[in-house]
Amino acid sequence: MKTSSARTVSRALNRLSVACQDEVTALEPAARRLGGERGARLSMQSARRAVFVRDLAAGVLELGGVPAKQPSYGARVSAALRGVRELATGVHQGSHYVACEHAAENTADAYSSALGLELPADVRFGLERQFAEVSFDQKELHWLRFGGDPSEAPGKGLPWTDGNKPSENVQP
Repeated sequence: MKTSSARTVSRALNRLSVACQDEVTALEPAARRLGGERGARLSMQSARRAVFVRDLAAGVLELGGVPAKQPSYGARVSAALRGVRELATGVHQGSHYVACEHAAENTADAYSSALGLELPADVRFGLERQFAEVSFDQKELHWLRFGGDPSEAPGKGLPWTDGNKPSENVQP
């Protein structure tokens, strides 16, 4: 199996990095505003995406590329508009979950596209593990958006949902 060029893989990793940064842009303010267990779950997701961004940047550097350093313009504008709307109407839990779920969906789509490339085995392995977490988080956000209780979240107790730091989630 012939793998994609280093440049193609580097671009794909950068697209994933931007998608993860976009997700952090939605997750962090939502975590602060929702607080409690809901905020803590969103903070964990944000912390995991930040780890993904660092891992992806290391991969881009190794391939000779320049890592993406910030979220997309669209994500930054959306976050600013959510903040303005919130000032006018107050905090609404549902709107935060909509933004987070949408960002997670975009991240999942980016991973799906990247995994469609001919990737080196070690890169594919890492992306598949990250994609599994992104997909799970997207489903959890959807569940929470429609009134799910975070203490009864589906998959609670999985390595990346039990409060461990992202670096502690490595499994044998």
